[in-house]
Amino acid sequence: MTRHSTTAALLLLAALLAAGCKGERCDTPFGEGGELDLLQPDFFGIYNTPGATLAVNRGHKGILVHCVNLGEYVAFDCACPVCHDVRLLPDDNTAATLLACPVCSSSYDLFFGSPMPGSAGPCPLYQYEARCMGHTLIIY
Repeated sequence: MTRHSTTAALLLLAALLAAGCKGERCDTPFGEGGELDLLQPDFFGIYNTPGATLAVNRGHKGILVHCVNLGEYVAFDCACPVCHDVRLLPDDNTAATLLACPVCSSSYDLFFGSPMPGSAGPCPLYQYEARCMGHTLIIY
């Protein structure tokens, strides 16, 4: 092994150890996303409607799809990152901009998936990739 490859291997090992030393695991279960034809009646409510949110019966505990801008969407799994098998619910006190866990009381920002201050866990919601091609939204 050359000196350069030894140094690279040591740097990689140090990075892996540093990442593992945080004491937090963000391994929320997730499921399949799939394709949504946004012209279909079930999904039309979010088609190019900034600010609109729709719950889709996919993923691990459902997927919330939010239209950020025309043709731009974010999609988060509704599974609580702390309790895993508990579905997050919209927090009625926040005009549906937060999701809350009925078990551990963690809450998450719907637009970014990040935990709110005081939440039980440091992990964000599982975020799917969401790409819009014409009127088809692909979630993976």
